[in-house]
Amino acid sequence: MAKRKRPAPRRFLVLARTGPGHWPHPVEVGLHAAGADSVVSFSVGPHAVNAGGRVPLASVVDAGGLNPMFAAEFDAADLHWAVPLLVRLRSGEDVKAEIVAAYRERTGRPPETMP
Repeated sequence: MAKRKRPAPRRFLVLARTGPGHWPHPVEVGLHAAGADSVVSFSVGPHAVNAGGRVPLASVVDAGGLNPMFAAEFDAADLHWAVPLLVRLRSGEDVKAEIVAAYRERTGRPPETMP
């Protein structure tokens, strides 16, 4: 029986990670930038009891902007700067370098990556 090759793990850019005590609970938002197939990861709550998941970018933004269902997390993470770039990414544009540059401009360093 032939072994199946595992797909390479997705790499996520950490676009936001709030500290403990910020907002009602900590929030982490990551992005696997793959054009229209991009995925956004969310982790909400203290580490020991956090909840989260991976959501297709198409469920987070559309041509009109941010889906209101995700507004609380984007507010908590001060992440509204990324929405226009995410809309362009969803439409198939390659804006990963622009996202990294915008993050660096805001924070003075590149975003972390995580599997």
